[in-house]
Amino acid sequence: MKFRFPCLLIPMQASETTLRRLIEGTRQYVVPLFQRPYSWSRKQWKTLWDDVLEKVEHADGRAHFFGSIVTTPAKSVPEGVGKFLLIDGQQRLTTVQVFLAALRDIADSNKNQILRDKINGQYLTNLYEQDDERLKVLPTHDDRAAFRAIIHRLEIPDGQLRRCYVFFASV
Repeated sequence: MKFRFPCLLIPMQASETTLRRLIEGTRQYVVPLFQRPYSWSRKQWKTLWDDVLEKVEHADGRAHFFGSIVTTPAKSVPEGVGKFLLIDGQQRLTTVQVFLAALRDIADSNKNQILRDKINGQYLTNLYEQDDERLKVLPTHDDRAAFRAIIHRLEIPDGQLRRCYVFFASV
């Protein structure tokens, strides 16, 4: 007995963008629930940090390849933020968000409110939205409480996201 399944071909369009363009604007990247929880560790965090330092030290105007991010528009309602499913790159994008939250908090402790507000309002949150739509990235269910706490500056539950935040807050 043979089974035939209809095949739906969806054209893919790859394009190059900057990290800034990816996370600016009123949008949200939703990590599908079937994706694994956040799992990056010190090795990946250090690699990212070394890349940032190298880029700062050698500011030659050339772009740095951040890695691929694969998204697809999610079903959404006419109101609220534009939602995209984050198919690939969730570990990278989540790590960058945690890094930016640590940078925001360091700016705040150094009384640099302009940098604090810019990071928070442009790169971490959808400033005028409510609840989870306020987050630029919405991780898997297992990581949401820790991620919300990092972004909203609350007590962070123990786990890999907390360790990531502590790493970037202390380098």
